[in-house]
Amino acid sequence: MTKLRHVHRARLYKLASLAFDRPDDELEDALLSGTFEKQLLESAGALDNEALEEHAAAVAEASPTDADEFDEYYSNWSALFGFEAGGNIQQYQIEYSPGTIVTSTDTLADLSGFYKAFGLSMEDGNRERADHLCIQLEFLSHLALQTAYLENEDDDTGVEVVTDAQGSFLEDHLGRWTGRFRETLAEEADVEFYRALAALVDSLVADDTDRFGVEPKKFEETPPSPLDGLNEGEGDFRCGTCGTTPSGSTPSGPSAEMPMGNREGPY
Repeated sequence: MTKLRHVHRARLYKLASLAFDRPDDELEDALLSGTFEKQLLESAGALDNEALEEHAAAVAEASPTDADEFDEYYSNWSALFGFEAGGNIQQYQIEYSPGTIVTSTDTLADLSGFYKAFGLSMEDGNRERADHLCIQLEFLSHLALQTAYLENEDDDTGVEVVTDAQGSFLEDHLGRWTGRFRETLAEEADVEFYRALAALVDSLVADDTDRFGVEPKKFEETPPSPLDGLNEGEGDFRCGTCGTTPSGSTPSGPSAEMPMGNREGPY
């Protein structure tokens, strides 16, 4: 795989994370300027995957093109995902997985271990758990860019480390639940943009699991949340971990910040 293909993988993960996150001014600028659509289609086309190209085209077709449509986009996001509007579609891995509070705690600890191993830590003051979809997408974007950088430096050991990490992360985490997330949106959301975006993410993850030779044990159905009942009556339960800041150096190559909560828009 060429270095440029890793950059296109990174861009797709980044754009998906940006679009699934709470809409902000940077996302509005990217969408209304056409930058989001242009880069999404370019990167999907560069990976030689027909399904990715089809889903990217569907996302582009459903993207807002003016301020009024973006206002509707924000309202749709709030209705589907926003806790303040009672959104019932979860963007957290744990909500799609079987298990107890103990296994859920182990999952969060394992995710945090992945981030820490590559010099990343959660920003203070942000409010998402380590299992949030956008954080996992950002992390794989970061690893894809690391791979391109290390290949450019002819660092074979570093490439092996980052390649193994991507496969393990897909097998143990993101690859296990994007299928259920896609199905949930297809069944419960009447917003084509998000349905198409979830299909694109699931196809990108499937493409990468093939690329890295892993077979995630996928969650087949959504169980009751293992966190139900905790924090009842105390408002927003999210645990304040969205966003990352450098906490050290990567195994091979320089430390880099995942742009959660401090994005500069699409690449």
